[in-house]
Amino acid sequence: MQGMHFTHEWEKPVKVILDFFNLSDVTIIGVSLGGYLAPRAAAFDKRITRVVAWSAFPSFLEVIIGGQSPALRKMFYFLMKLHAKDIINLIFNMKAKKEPMIDWGLKHGMYAYEADSAYGYARKLAKYSIEPIGNKVTQDILILGASKDHFIDYHMIGREIAMFPNVRSLTFRLFTEKEEAENHCNVGNEKLALDTICNWL
Repeated sequence: MQGMHFTHEWEKPVKVILDFFNLSDVTIIGVSLGGYLAPRAAAFDKRITRVVAWSAFPSFLEVIIGGQSPALRKMFYFLMKLHAKDIINLIFNMKAKKEPMIDWGLKHGMYAYEADSAYGYARKLAKYSIEPIGNKVTQDILILGASKDHFIDYHMIGREIAMFPNVRSLTFRLFTEKEEAENHCNVGNEKLALDTICNWL
């Protein structure tokens, strides 16, 4: 729908659905970015009793910046801390001119998350983090990862697990090339991922 933008407060749309259908004892499954959104909703609505995060997703900003060199990541976070809007915009715009994927990602992201610049987009993405709400998740959680995910480095999982100190149980399953499920959201062998979810339930 035109004019509709994403919100990091995923508990709000989820509450509308659960209220409308008068649901309780619900399993929520979040795919890709849903790996953040589903735990976020569960943190605020205990009618959700089981959470499937079909992707490790500790922080959207961390996922986006994660593919860059350690030096560049360090510089980026330093500039963000300084609120160096003009410098950040300049860097992102220069990279977008050279790389079509970055150009598309930046333009699409600014629209989808209602931001007026690269800096504004980064500020919005910083809100999509499990860290501030992870201690509120008390349900059972299953996190699915992929060993060759082009978008999300599964090595982030250790940090993410530490963000859930109060869950009833936490299960992590990493899918691999041998299983033909090593790609983002296990594209290539979704049946194995779905079977894993069903067995876990």
